[in-house]
Amino acid sequence: MGTAASKRRMKRMKFLARLAMEEPERFDFEWEKRISSWLDIIRRDAGRLKGRENSLVPPVFDIIQEALMVLERCGEEVYTRYAKETMDILGNECCTLLAGHIDPRLFRLNNDRRFNIPL
Repeated sequence: MGTAASKRRMKRMKFLARLAMEEPERFDFEWEKRISSWLDIIRRDAGRLKGRENSLVPPVFDIIQEALMVLERCGEEVYTRYAKETMDILGNECCTLLAGHIDPRLFRLNNDRRFNIPL
C-alpha cells in the first residue's frame, strides 16, 4: 500500500473515532457505508490471486482484520457494540464467495437455514 493510501486510511480511522465519540447516530451511517464498501471489495477479490498487471491481491480475510482494527481505534464501547456483527457479516461473505470458487458444497444453507459443512 502506498503512502497516500496509508494517509487516507489513517485519516478515515481518525474521522470514525471522532464520530463514535461525538455523533453516534452519524457513526452508524458511516459504519454501514464502510461495511458496504468492504463487501464490494470482498465480492470483487474473492478467489482472485492476481490483479491488474500481475500484482498480488491480498486475501479477503484481511478486510475483516482491517475492520476490527478500525473498531478498536474507535474505543472499547464501539468495539463491543459492532465487532461481532461486523465479523459475522464480513466473515460470512468471505466464506460464501471463496467456497463458490473451491466447491459450493462447502458453504451452503440447508432447508432448515443452517450451514451444511460436509465432513
